[in-house]
Amino acid sequence: MRRRIPRLARTAVAGLVMLAMVTAGAANISEISRPSVYVTIIADGSRRELKTTCETVKCVLDSAGMYLSSEDLVSPPLSSRVRNGVLIRVTRVREEVVEIKEPIPYETIKRFSLTIRPGKVMEIQSGEAGERVIRYRLRYEDGKLVSKTVLSTEITKQPSSRIVCIGSRGRYTSRGSFRTIRVLRMLATAYDPGPRSCGRYASGRTAIGLRAGYGVAAVDPCVIPLGTHLYVEGYGYAIAGDRGRAIKGNRIDLGFPTYTEARRFGCKMVTVHVLRRH
Repeated sequence: MRRRIPRLARTAVAGLVMLAMVTAGAANISEISRPSVYVTIIADGSRRELKTTCETVKCVLDSAGMYLSSEDLVSPPLSSRVRNGVLIRVTRVREEVVEIKEPIPYETIKRFSLTIRPGKVMEIQSGEAGERVIRYRLRYEDGKLVSKTVLSTEITKQPSSRIVCIGSRGRYTSRGSFRTIRVLRMLATAYDPGPRSCGRYASGRTAIGLRAGYGVAAVDPCVIPLGTHLYVEGYGYAIAGDRGRAIKGNRIDLGFPTYTEARRFGCKMVTVHVLRRH
């Protein structure tokens, strides 16, 4: 025996079917009526132009079969709505961590001695470079290195200092050990404590109270502060102990015991090591 569906129920079902058909038709009409736009994609070294009905940048790239990693950059953003003529640029980003070994230069420690002929250099201990391992994070965009970040540094081998003994003379020759902190090329002249170099009224004392002579140099305090320890190649140990009216800029006046020695030295370019006590 067949059961009869009430008329009210039949009417409700028919209404639902009609509503579903209208909704589906509206969706199809919406899809059909959505206007096409032209977009340009620049990625992987190429330029592509295409016509699409996609509404977002992500939809365009997906429909173009464009694979994106989580690090890649997209402009405009993926969620942006697509406009006609929009330019979509994909930048491929890659990062890697590398370890690079770098040498650590050794220092040269200078010691001065009155027992060695002035100007002679005697190596007491040879130097040996050290080594460090530096971990970097490298960031590439479209294959080009754009950043290099230091992650860690580890010293795997300590450098060994080179120690040299340098012959010098004079009452101010130091017995300590020094490191070079700055090297200057300077025009050097020479003087003696007598009146022919320092004038008839010279007291024989320098600006910081030292007796003028071998091992005492006149400098421009704006270049080398008074009291600084120096090593002058071809001369020996010296103290920046005086200033002179004609000593300006990269000039230095080196003391000698006699006028004959000062005149023999003459005027020449020298290498001056600015020292720091070890």
